[in-house]
Amino acid sequence: MTSHTPLITEYQHVDTRTLQDNWLEVARTIELSMLQAGAVPGTDYSYLDLYKLAQPIVLQNIKNGDINL
Repeated sequence: MTSHTPLITEYQHVDTRTLQDNWLEVARTIELSMLQAGAVPGTDYSYLDLYKLAQPIVLQNIKNGDINL
């Protein structure tokens, strides 16, 4: 299996209680799972794909009160 560089950079300091960081981290986690399954960044998925896949999880996090709006 070929190793690919993820589209979403890993940041050392994030606050997942904020909308921006929560969405970023959920999208990044989805991307890591896709990479493990053999997906190729930029070919099999895009940034927009990752954020669309993350949206239902982030919305649930908002409903649960896990994000400060």
